[in-house]
Amino acid sequence: MKAVWQLWLQPCRQTTLIAVLVQLMWLGGAVALGLMPAMGNAAASGAAILFGGGTWLWFMMIGQCLRGLCRPESFLLPDFRRHLAWAGALELAQWVLLPTLAAAVLGAPHVWLAGTLILLLAAIGLASGTERYINLMIWGVFVLAGWKPGLASQIARAAAASPLTIPLLLLVAVLLVRLTLRSMLRIEDREADVSPLSNTQLGRSRMRPVDGRPARRGKLTKVITAWFDGTSQRAMESALARYRQRPSWRLRAVLVRRLLLPHDNPQAIALRLLLVAVIVSFYVIAVMHRQRFNAEIVGAYAILLCLSRFPQLGRGMRRMQPNLADLYLTLAPQTRADYQKTLIDALLILVPISVLSALAYTALGVVLVHATEPARMLVDAAIVAAPASLVALAVHLIGPEGTLGRSLVDIVVTLGAMAVYWGGYWLLGALGFALGGLVLVIVTMSFGLTVWVAAQREYQRRPPCFDAPLT
Repeated sequence: MKAVWQLWLQPCRQTTLIAVLVQLMWLGGAVALGLMPAMGNAAASGAAILFGGGTWLWFMMIGQCLRGLCRPESFLLPDFRRHLAWAGALELAQWVLLPTLAAAVLGAPHVWLAGTLILLLAAIGLASGTERYINLMIWGVFVLAGWKPGLASQIARAAAASPLTIPLLLLVAVLLVRLTLRSMLRIEDREADVSPLSNTQLGRSRMRPVDGRPARRGKLTKVITAWFDGTSQRAMESALARYRQRPSWRLRAVLVRRLLLPHDNPQAIALRLLLVAVIVSFYVIAVMHRQRFNAEIVGAYAILLCLSRFPQLGRGMRRMQPNLADLYLTLAPQTRADYQKTLIDALLILVPISVLSALAYTALGVVLVHATEPARMLVDAAIVAAPASLVALAVHLIGPEGTLGRSLVDIVVTLGAMAVYWGGYWLLGALGFALGGLVLVIVTMSFGLTVWVAAQREYQRRPPCFDAPLT
């Protein structure tokens, strides 16, 4: 029983605060369930939403814990599967069986349908915590429901009155649990990890298990990653062939860049922009088609997207510190400052890539929301993106080592760049493109270049670090 209890405590050990809040949601829902006969319809609906949200979150946390627990070596433990099954039965008893029986004793209406819905929410939470494509499917359902709310309400009322609804929901819940457990309980070799500086996640870092293992990837993610890996392989082979034909300092820098930034070659950049365009277009057309967008918001969000690459760079450079020792020995620099300068020259390519991304995202926003002043938005984005990228690259070269410090730096830089975009948009409208653009360039580029030069000097002054990061 001790092993079952330890398995139940896993969400509390990994995310203590959230786990306590979710258990309080369960307690509040249980108390509200006992008071349901004296409650109105609005209060009962609120209690149901509270309990349903807690169920979803708790089982999503369990799914995330299972990704770290269900490793090939875990199945060598005595009775691991049996203890896992007892822990699952305990969770179902707490979140599904007890509330359903209590509601039946109290004479609540539609009790078995409510119990089935709770079981379905638990299955969805478990699946979404382990398989990311489940989240996409759920998001798609909410998109369709938000697109046609009247039709969704009619379907919900018809389903509540149908006798086939409960067995169909039970079947869906069982299929989701089976799909989830089949992938979790399958013993297979670990997938090879990707480079920490790879940019296949559209500028965002992939959520990793707490033990640092490579995250499980779905079929769609594997296909997209294979596309990016193919572009990086072709770019590396091309750069290596050119260097062999005519060795030079410039081509050596290109080789270092292809090694450090494998998914920042021209083909991968075009593919990434295309994927972002598809996702954003679907979001705007399907979800936000009834709303009017402000030009400042669209452009500021484009700046946010283009800067989202640099936090990943900061984390990746620290994780790659042990691997960079091989690069140091291969380059054999005369001084440590020369080696640091080589890394700076390789990473500086991210600034024009960031500017290009900001312009592409802004142009996409102009087309999707039918902006009335597209030239003003594009000029503002082009002026602000360059110094903002320089500042972001600078702070992540010499920024804090701790996770909290890096997070605060990310927030300050991103919000500052968005605020500068809003100010620049107003300035271009108030002073015109010529004078306003000149003032904006002088102010932003002066600050960006000053920060970049200072950070570059500091980075070259520091000795190379090849130790494994502590955070």
